[in-house]
Amino acid sequence: MGVRAIYAPATPMVRQIAVDLPVLMLVGIIFAVCSTTLFWIGVNPFRPSSYLSNLVLYTICWGGFELYPFVRRLFIDRPESPFRFLAQYAPSRLPILIHGLPLVIALVVFMPMFSAMKSAIPLFTQYTWDQTFIYADRVLFGTDPWRILQPVLGHPIITSAISLAYHGWFLLIYAGCTYFAAYVTDEALRRRFFLCFFGTWTICGIAMAIGFASVGPCFTYPLLGIHTFDAQMEYLHRANDRFPILVLQVQARLLAWHQSGQHGLGRGITAMPSMHVALATLFWLAVRHVSKRAGYFFAVFLAVIFIGSVHLAYHYAVDGIVAAGVTIALWQLGRLLGREPASAAPAV
Repeated sequence: MGVRAIYAPATPMVRQIAVDLPVLMLVGIIFAVCSTTLFWIGVNPFRPSSYLSNLVLYTICWGGFELYPFVRRLFIDRPESPFRFLAQYAPSRLPILIHGLPLVIALVVFMPMFSAMKSAIPLFTQYTWDQTFIYADRVLFGTDPWRILQPVLGHPIITSAISLAYHGWFLLIYAGCTYFAAYVTDEALRRRFFLCFFGTWTICGIAMAIGFASVGPCFTYPLLGIHTFDAQMEYLHRANDRFPILVLQVQARLLAWHQSGQHGLGRGITAMPSMHVALATLFWLAVRHVSKRAGYFFAVFLAVIFIGSVHLAYHYAVDGIVAAGVTIALWQLGRLLGREPASAAPAV
């Protein structure tokens, strides 16, 4: 092999991997520690169906992002053959593919591992913290927080709308993260976002979830025999008779999966801290550096998710308060890893 071959310039993909290396190394370390831990307690973390499902979801989201510019070009150029135009158009999107692929692969690998760890919480510890968080909520608010919200939100149509928004949160994991991986060009902002993203899931979603194991209001009776939230659950089921309260179906599936010991993608029960609030907080912190208007939207979305987490009986109020605090702390820590993020523009 000649000298010129040895010192040949790095390919674009190699350069992108080098840029993303701090995030990829963090994901690799988390993956190694979690998989080793799960094997140690007798759980096989490698479930092909979970990884395949995750891959399909990210592929669909990325395809959705790419569909818009392609259709727009079709309307502008009006080619005689759309298929021939696609063959000519596709190479122009290769930089986007290279830019996003390493981190999307990291997401595809990470989320099923997180789900396996979350599902295995009962193998690490027992759910013993719910009474503490019930008491903490009452100290902070004078009563159970859902009762304060009930006069305003306790109408089936409002509850149904909040439930729909709460379901929409999952788009942050797939569409939102795909956008940051492939289309945000400010590398400092992008790196800061993903270091905080994976750090938040690990600290809040795994370490603190195990250390402060709790099931949340909706599961206190079926899992712990606590009747504190029976009235809240009765309201949600009555509301579901008039308008669909989507979270009730999810709660029923989570309970069934938990009782059968299944460890697939999106499974497992934990309340403290709230990953719904943590991720909504992260997107508010990051997106405002991309667009002020989007920042305002995500500020409102964060408020809806926080309030919804209590109103829909998923979380205690302290779950969201702690989650937001940890996420903000990690975001501020991200300043040590690069310059203050500048405005980023989509690479489309």
